[in-house]
Amino acid sequence: MPAVSVVIPAWNLWDMTRACLESLARHTPADAIELVVVDNGSSDATRTELEPLGRALFGEHFRTVRLNENAGFAIGCNSGARAAQSELIFFLNNDTLVTENWLPPLVQGLRASPCLGMVGPLLLFPETERVQHCAVAFAPTLEVQHLYFHFPGDHPAPNAPRQVQAISGAALLLDKELFFRCGGFYEGYKNGFEDLDLCCCLRKMGLRLACVPQSIVHHLTSQTPGRNDHDSANARCINERHPGGFVPDLHKLAMADGFIPALSPALELYLRLPSERETALTEAFTRNFDAERCARRLWTEPLWMRGYGLLAEYLEAQNEWIQATEWRLQQARQFPLPQIAETLARTAARAGMAQVAQAAAEQTREQLAKAADNAALGKQANALLHWGQDANDAVIAGLYSTWLVARGLAVEA
Repeated sequence: MPAVSVVIPAWNLWDMTRACLESLARHTPADAIELVVVDNGSSDATRTELEPLGRALFGEHFRTVRLNENAGFAIGCNSGARAAQSELIFFLNNDTLVTENWLPPLVQGLRASPCLGMVGPLLLFPETERVQHCAVAFAPTLEVQHLYFHFPGDHPAPNAPRQVQAISGAALLLDKELFFRCGGFYEGYKNGFEDLDLCCCLRKMGLRLACVPQSIVHHLTSQTPGRNDHDSANARCINERHPGGFVPDLHKLAMADGFIPALSPALELYLRLPSERETALTEAFTRNFDAERCARRLWTEPLWMRGYGLLAEYLEAQNEWIQATEWRLQQARQFPLPQIAETLARTAARAGMAQVAQAAAEQTREQLAKAADNAALGKQANALLHWGQDANDAVIAGLYSTWLVARGLAVEA
């Protein structure tokens, strides 16, 4: 029996499931894995095509678990795990594509330390090779974020070893026995937060979690309809099950890599370069601008805010509006500032990219409306300032104190 059982929950989206299975067959040595696909009550070609394709690709190491209806992520995964026969279980979304040599680094990473309870690969967007996930990080509000989202996949920051509080359930490897000792995925959630809950359970056992960036999986992300419909209810559930299970760490993780946390006018936390680095880059490229060199530098310095503007302005002057929009879109992903979203909307409109322009214009309106509510923002900023003081977190306390003073709002004692 192979050492690893790959468990894939699937509900419709047959073309994606087929591509996922074919990538596993193409990039995995023969007999290295057992494959268990859970058909969560599909109504499309999954019902008829899954079994013959799986058998053709994986032979006797392929099996299906068929449920009569879509029972959700947790029940589907738990059903697959119970059917799995290998020592290790790798849970994998069906909207993924594995790459060459994806498996050995994960197994080696998990076995590298007895303190490691679970590992996951580096998840990249297939079209751009930019980061979709290298760790789950938590803003001061405890909003969940993907650390270094849309950074280049080969950038040192997402590839650095670090201790994290959670990793994505899109691709997870752990011992089967340990998984069931945690109770499996908690089935009280509705397609979301199951992975965070499992991470809490493992950390309560004193085990650590890690991303293994030597293993790369492409992730299309959020292809299941209604994926985020139940976030509020799921958040309440995890707070009841694991009070205090997570603490703010986005700022700490970023500062360890040399980046600086900052707050938008609407109190959104984002990351930036240290001021001296931003200024030095901008001055160097303003004196002698070269578009290709600027693009290469943005790949290595994805938080160089002004660099996106310099490159986009050059492209706009050349009437390269689509390329300019792509760079302004990347800038807006990193910096949630209304002036950046507004500029993106204008550039996208000139490029004829109506959907991007509309989304950016709506984002601008939302950011400006939120930033204008001084009463609500002042209350929130003071609450977070006091949390930082109580937690002896001088960075968070200083961030919100500075923001309040800059806005002319009272810092409450």
